[in-house]
Amino acid sequence: MCPATIPSHPNSERTDRSHPFIPENGMDKRLINRRQIWAANRFWMEMDNMKTKRYGNKGRHHWHILLALMQTFKLCLKITGCYGRGVRNAMNIRLRESELTFTNLPKNFHGFSILHLSDLHLDGSAGLAQSIINTIGEREVDLCVLTGDYRTKLHGLNKHIMVELKYLVDNIKSRHGFLGILGNHDDCHMVNPMERMGIRMLINSCCLIERAGERIQFIGTDDVHYYYTDQALHCLEPAEKEFSIALVHSPELFDMAAAMGVDLYLCGHTHAGQVCLPGGIPLLKHLSRGGEFYRGHWSHGDMQGFTSAGTGTSGIPVRFNTQGEVLIHHLQGAPEE
Repeated sequence: MCPATIPSHPNSERTDRSHPFIPENGMDKRLINRRQIWAANRFWMEMDNMKTKRYGNKGRHHWHILLALMQTFKLCLKITGCYGRGVRNAMNIRLRESELTFTNLPKNFHGFSILHLSDLHLDGSAGLAQSIINTIGEREVDLCVLTGDYRTKLHGLNKHIMVELKYLVDNIKSRHGFLGILGNHDDCHMVNPMERMGIRMLINSCCLIERAGERIQFIGTDDVHYYYTDQALHCLEPAEKEFSIALVHSPELFDMAAAMGVDLYLCGHTHAGQVCLPGGIPLLKHLSRGGEFYRGHWSHGDMQGFTSAGTGTSGIPVRFNTQGEVLIHHLQGAPEE
């Protein structure tokens, strides 16, 4: 069941309305909601460096190998004199607007604008938050959604990330506030400080936005690339009841989202390859499924999707043959015949 309609000011309502769970032994009468159960499970996976996939596939991160490869690549870029150009490319962020048309969009949401920010990695490049603000300028949108990866590191303190993120949020004009989800670089301790700054976090949950008696639904999952659980599937179940927009960090849940009736799937994670060959051919997509949806606008069945190239960078703060982007999606109803 979805929580109540989201208010125009998210600071006015940030409570989790999940049904409580009482241990069967009756010894502990404290109410434990689904958010707490999720946090405990997510924390265990983070501390154990556990990576879980759909259909029960599990493994552990091997970051020492990946970090060694990245450092080798970084050294090669410096030796060849390409590193500085890659850094400049990464800071060259563009504003990109898209019009997405739906036959079943409620009429009162025709023209509804969504600012889509993904893969900020605010600790990866100095001055990135200010660059994003400069790119958006004085634009005002109906809603801002953030689809994960606010930092580069997977472990450690995140206070400096929260400072940068709050500065970003405070300088974005959004009529209905902010919705956010977590990515594979984020940890469970980031949820509470993000909600305190006014971002309503959708952790395998949904909310409604209403306009003149009509409404659309936003469904947010936990990261499905590293921290998949079946809760991500269950939270999509209400999709067929309303016009629904899914916020998922990566496109890897595309097939199930379409099957459950999601209308629009917004994601990121891939950085559009970040480092690509000429023509935008990616060296690495970092996806276990849905590789054909690694960038831009796409569709699967009756569902449309949009994979952001992200604003930040991961691993090394460079881009080649890709460009970081800030997206504004404009929802359009199909013209009447």
